[in-house]
Amino acid sequence: MINWKRHGASLTSRPYRYSWPDLSEDLPVDVMPCSNEEYFPPPPTRQQLAIMRLADRETERLRRKFNMTRAEFVRTAAAMSIGFWAIDMVSPGLFGNYGWAHNTETTDACDLEWDGKKGLQTLRNLPGEFIFDVQSHHVDPDGMWRVTNPAIHAFFAAVWPQSSGVTGGHPGIRPDGSVRGGGAGEVDPIQNLSRFHYLKELMLDSATTATVLSCVPTSPDADNPLPLAEAALTVDTVNELSGTKRTVMHAFVMPNRGSTGSINPGGSIPRKPVYLDQELNLMVERAHRYRHILRGWKTYCAWGSVPNASGWYLDSDMGMAFLEQVRNVSHKFPEIPPVVATHKGFALPGFDQRGAYPRDIGPAAKAFPDISFLVYHSGFDIGDTQRPYAGDDKATSSANKVDALIKSLRENDYDATKFRKKGHKFGNVPNVYAELGSVWRSVMSDPDQSAHLLGKLIKYVGPKRIAWGTDSLWYGSPQAEIVALRRFEFSERAKEMYHLPHGLEGDVEDPTRKAPRPSRTIRNGILGRNAARAYRVDPFKMRHEIDCDDVNGLKQNDYLSGLGTERESAPLASHVAPGPRTRREIVKMLRETPWSP
Repeated sequence: MINWKRHGASLTSRPYRYSWPDLSEDLPVDVMPCSNEEYFPPPPTRQQLAIMRLADRETERLRRKFNMTRAEFVRTAAAMSIGFWAIDMVSPGLFGNYGWAHNTETTDACDLEWDGKKGLQTLRNLPGEFIFDVQSHHVDPDGMWRVTNPAIHAFFAAVWPQSSGVTGGHPGIRPDGSVRGGGAGEVDPIQNLSRFHYLKELMLDSATTATVLSCVPTSPDADNPLPLAEAALTVDTVNELSGTKRTVMHAFVMPNRGSTGSINPGGSIPRKPVYLDQELNLMVERAHRYRHILRGWKTYCAWGSVPNASGWYLDSDMGMAFLEQVRNVSHKFPEIPPVVATHKGFALPGFDQRGAYPRDIGPAAKAFPDISFLVYHSGFDIGDTQRPYAGDDKATSSANKVDALIKSLRENDYDATKFRKKGHKFGNVPNVYAELGSVWRSVMSDPDQSAHLLGKLIKYVGPKRIAWGTDSLWYGSPQAEIVALRRFEFSERAKEMYHLPHGLEGDVEDPTRKAPRPSRTIRNGILGRNAARAYRVDPFKMRHEIDCDDVNGLKQNDYLSGLGTERESAPLASHVAPGPRTRREIVKMLRETPWSP
């Protein structure tokens, strides 16, 4: 009897005794709906259900073949491989696949010897790979992970027994004035280590190299589920544990705080928001205090002080004042790049839906060419089925769609086709990045949609302007999403449609040619090297530093087993997505958390 938990995200067959009763038996590739708390998750599709059933069946068959318990097997590279085999078996695969396109309906097994891509599942970085997650989130340290994965207790207590939110050692003062402790500071050692969940899921249980910790939209800061000082402590903890600057952060800015008006047709708000000046002044204060780790500003144009009414646009008078301040702060504090990560797409009830439209990206980016705009979610919303770009006559920029982002650029003569070098078929928008957080996870169970998503973004935003983000920890470890992009292939039909003869192995500088080395592929550009430009990160230098840092040494030498084989395993991976799975859970969140005004 198969037990479906929370819409089937956990498929467990139990004809045997548990070996590790504390560890979940969830499948590593979970294609079932889940939310980052910014949209209602839809019910699972027949295709998603079929993928999970097939993966569950093959997991049971092969864990017996390997003579392993289910809890052990689901943490292996082999189990990850099965998940993507199942997607290819169920999906049409007209435009994309995960490398199993030769399988047929009569194929009864995912025999691992068929998989010529075993290494793509690895938790280590592949040649040329620099995975820079520009949208990650800190999870409440008292959350469900302490219940669902209690085996971490013994592990962390053994590895970092003296931690008090840092690596131990001598007390001191950080650059922002906060105190760095020394030795054990709490009676409960796991409470001392609660921030390590962020490090564990992203940097031990995935191949992520570096991250940007971003915040949820709530102002004033005292009401935020993750106040800026706590976010800074998390960033400092990660960096002090590793010995390298693996993590930086955004600060949230709400220029429309105190606005009681509504967006006018031209994008302006009737009255100046009450706290606009205060928000702009706070940018300077926060830049001064957190200059060592602050690397950009997060905005949420759909969120306002009045439900459904007081959103804003980046090209409004208020938005322009904010962007001027971004420029001013960067001039005053050169270590803080002029980066604006702005949410466009998903919008729950209570949010001003118009503010989530990417209509303002084109005009704002064109007016401020020295500011990098990371368009979180690329304008995507649930229900936005990915197809080829609809065309300028059919697309509108006033919608929660990826096509709306493209249309916003095109109607302002600012899309990638306007920036082609002579003799090249592809260009790049100078300062706009289409970010994939929650989007890639939403479409990766359908390789055809994945092909259209990436194909049109490469064409209209640029091969060097797609940024990797995952919205983790809402979805737990992002390893499955990473493996999906590593394995994804355009079909010959898609290559012809999008003029990408080498697919994602094409040269990011000229996609019509094969990349001369792994670091130059479109794939590795998307996974991190593209966004590194905006954040002024040197991937080669950071990759070298991380190869020698403490966390990487722990991961390679003490944490992982069976490296480079189908038995490669992260033995304490939780395989739990903390995000809400149902509409009811979202409604409960709206009533009980600071999201609700």
